Amino acid sequence: MNSDTGNSGGDPSESLDHDPLESRIEAPTHRLHPAAMLIGALRNVRRWVSALVLPGGALLVSQGFGARTIFLAIVGLIAVAALAAVWGFLSWRATIYGVSGGAFHLRQGVIQKSERTIPLDHVQSVDTVQGIVQRLFGVVEVRVETAGGGTNEPDASLSALSRAAAGTLRREIENSRREPAGGEEEESGPVVVRHLTTRELLIAGATSGQIGVAISLVAVVSQVFDEFFSQEFVERVVTTFAPRSVTALLLLVAAAGLLAWMLAIGGTVLAHAGFTLARDGDYLYIRRGLLERREAAIPLSRIQAVRVVEGILRQPFGLAALRVESAGYGENAGVSTILFPLLPRREVDRFLRAAAPEFAGEPALEPLPSRALRRYVFRAVLVAAPFVVAGAAVSTFGFYAGLPIPGCGPGDCDPGVVPLFAFEVPFGVLLSPLLFVPAALYGWLQFRDAGWALSGDRLFARSRVLSRTTTVAPRRRLQSRGVVSSPFQRRLRLATLQARVASGGGGAEIQVVDLGSNTAGTLAKRLGPGSSS
Repeated sequence: MNSDTGNSGGDPSESLDHDPLESRIEAPTHRLHPAAMLIGALRNVRRWVSALVLPGGALLVSQGFGARTIFLAIVGLIAVAALAAVWGFLSWRATIYGVSGGAFHLRQGVIQKSERTIPLDHVQSVDTVQGIVQRLFGVVEVRVETAGGGTNEPDASLSALSRAAAGTLRREIENSRREPAGGEEEESGPVVVRHLTTRELLIAGATSGQIGVAISLVAVVSQVFDEFFSQEFVERVVTTFAPRSVTALLLLVAAAGLLAWMLAIGGTVLAHAGFTLARDGDYLYIRRGLLERREAAIPLSRIQAVRVVEGILRQPFGLAALRVESAGYGENAGVSTILFPLLPRREVDRFLRAAAPEFAGEPALEPLPSRALRRYVFRAVLVAAPFVVAGAAVSTFGFYAGLPIPGCGPGDCDPGVVPLFAFEVPFGVLLSPLLFVPAALYGWLQFRDAGWALSGDRLFARSRVLSRTTTVAPRRRLQSRGVVSSPFQRRLRLATLQARVASGGGGAEIQVVDLGSNTAGTLAKRLGPGSSS
């Protein structure tokens, strides 16, 4: 290993000559980029100010906003900044890292020293993140993840390395896991598989289906608004701006929906701007982000399954997103990772052949037996039943309790009821059962979209919740497979095929519900270890 490998500052003199860690790992150890001092200081200021903002605000309110109080507050802030700067320098001085002996070594800590040794064959990913501050100095944060990940914090983090040092560190870790290429030592670098254009980015945001999350965010903001303002003030605002007609109410709802839609688009743009997927040998590289740029490396050997997700807004336009289930990968292990946020469905196979050939293929899927249709419809109707009952109950209670009912004039509820066998019945009681119709159609749609195929050594399974999802998993990636049949299924000679792949702590499940029982048993045997397809 060269003496300057991984030196973020590019100066060999920065390596520590007499540190105990260096003597143990028998390799030069290296400091972070000097920008780590400022980054650490800013993080400390943010942490300390967050802890002091409430008591400090209470003190200011109790003492009044006089010149003396403001002066003391400014002095306090200067002291916090000075202490943070000193602590940032000490943290930078105490942090060293190195790669040798088949392991990554990290030592850090000002008062309480901590040393971390991660065997290179346990490393699952070496990701880089570039926030706004890092971008100003042209450095990146390097995050090392292992198979034991699963928390929001990386196993090891280097807050500031130059891009050259980060690339060198990544190559040292990744090359230790690659097998020799039979004498071919020339490295051509990652080849771009696909880049997300600006047009595709905006379409991805508009059809992401995240509008529900945005509406929830608007609701949370409104609750915070209620906490900070008095009830009288809120009532006055509501009285002033409340819609006074059905048209105004519809316009208000449309405006709220448009705001939520714009928030969903904005969130997608922030997360996936500049999304680029590249491949270099047995690794896929993902680069994305507008304000915070992230670069991640996914070993192909760790991908357990690929999911082609056709959202309810995307399917009519023939669009889909690709996700991967990966064993122990990433800071949110157990949650599938975006492989590519948007591409035409007809291009998925060609895309996978270039990015992950093991998961490519578009075989014709086998449909479910027709006798399974009744179970799909029944389940969907059963889910809708509580809403039907609740709607009828609310309508009945509102009518008989004398509460306002849409369509009723003052003191006159005749427009809201219909005669039925000499009884007056609210319209809601008669209209609520109509919810069973879309529920039954949804069940039929689930049945129609469900299917499976076993092509070569790969299982293809398609199902629908809201989005239609096609999962591809090679047989050798399956950790378990089995058949489950309830008493109701046995009456119709049906069963459910269940398989599981490694993904985070609990793994990810693949199901084909209501297969023919004989077909499910045969398929489970063919997917078993040692069987030939």
